Amino acid sequence: MASRDDVARLKAANDDLVALTVRDLEKFWSYVDLSQPVVARNALLQYVPLLVQRYGEMAATVSADWYEEVRAKSGVTGRFAAVPAKTIAAEAIESEVRYAAGALFTDAPAGTLETLKGATARYVLNAGRDTIVGSTKSDPKAAGWYRVTSGGCDFCDMLASRGAVYSQRSVDFAAHDHCRCSAAPSWSGGRPKADAQQVEASQRAVEPASAAKAGPSSDASPNPSTPTQSAAEMRAETARLRNEREVLRSATLYGRARASGIPVVGE
Repeated sequence: MASRDDVARLKAANDDLVALTVRDLEKFWSYVDLSQPVVARNALLQYVPLLVQRYGEMAATVSADWYEEVRAKSGVTGRFAAVPAKTIAAEAIESEVRYAAGALFTDAPAGTLETLKGATARYVLNAGRDTIVGSTKSDPKAAGWYRVTSGGCDFCDMLASRGAVYSQRSVDFAAHDHCRCSAAPSWSGGRPKADAQQVEASQRAVEPASAAKAGPSSDASPNPSTPTQSAAEMRAETARLRNEREVLRSATLYGRARASGIPVVGE
């Protein structure tokens, strides 16, 4: 079982990843021309999926490394290689962006940024959570996984109560925007099993608001604008992120984590 220190190291790495995600999103947002909401929306549709995929891949890699380290420290016998989970599909991220971009067409466009901060952090962290949950389902020695809260809400506290272990293969990690909970593996039968209420609640995926509607701007047609310094900066930032992601994808697990600038957990 992961110790408090183990969980704290993973949380610190995840907090760093969220901070970097928000930093890059805010930097890109500073280039957005809010007087042209359609152009701004289209720029975000290109940029945000790359942002989530970049840091989501890092989160998955860090979590895979962490799983193997904690497994070895726990004295679990047999060899097992954790596989980083895939990040969420770009189409799902685009749907979230379209919903968030609805605020661009109002007198409170900053709402778009606030919505995207919560959504991008959730998507990035979910890649790491899915790596740990998926590894417990593939690891023949694992009893399941349990939820570790981080000053969570009532919903998170209920899912984590009694230190319940989720062993059902159909149960995934339910998370909401701004959720900082983590998944941790269990290799023993000492923890109580999740009860029916917890299993049912965790099976209900927390859908983004975009599942209900795509936002008032979703059907607007692209509207080319006069090239400006901000537009050029947005294009440069998007190209930079795309290039960095390709470098990360071609590296090994530890190399990819180190290339990200995030310290490898445990080092």
